[in-house]
Amino acid sequence: MAVNLPPSPAPVDRQDAILDAAFHAFSSYGYRRTSMDDIARGAGMSRTALYLHYRNKEDIFRSLAVRYFEEALRDMTAALEVPGQTLEQALLAAFVAKDGKFMEAVLSTPHGEELMDVGFAVTGDLAAAGEARMVETLGAWLARRGVPPGLGSGPEVAQAIIAAVKGLKTSARSMPDYRAGQARLAALFARALAQ
Repeated sequence: MAVNLPPSPAPVDRQDAILDAAFHAFSSYGYRRTSMDDIARGAGMSRTALYLHYRNKEDIFRSLAVRYFEEALRDMTAALEVPGQTLEQALLAAFVAKDGKFMEAVLSTPHGEELMDVGFAVTGDLAAAGEARMVETLGAWLARRGVPPGLGSGPEVAQAIIAAVKGLKTSARSMPDYRAGQARLAALFARALAQ
């Protein structure tokens, strides 16, 4: 009698499982203390199988960054396009969407500062490219809405907005503090853009 086995997980599902396990491990133990064994165990696979997908922790961390920027850009674009929002609501929704779950992990774990440092060191090139895409998206959205004279072009204003939001990451000490800072920035930029 033949036994019907469930299909093997699709490669994308396996990649997502690995990245989810890595995100959890990095958040729980920090980057330096997380081992490939921790990630493999969290993904429900052997360490040997994990090495078939990724060379090392840095490779995994970089893949996490790629996934983060893809999700953040998708969610940020969707947040800006919700009908019926005020400018302030749209900006705040875009700021929150831009973060994904990363900032919550950074601000709710004792390893947050380490994760930020590793992020800058290991994924600086990916972050620059991802932020450039976010500036481009926000700049196009602002250009369609119209920017008051004297403030610059849509892309120039978008660059200032993204830089200001990025600055919050280094000064916020808690998630409520961070969200309050985002709300202040959304209100400030919305008022400037409404003139």
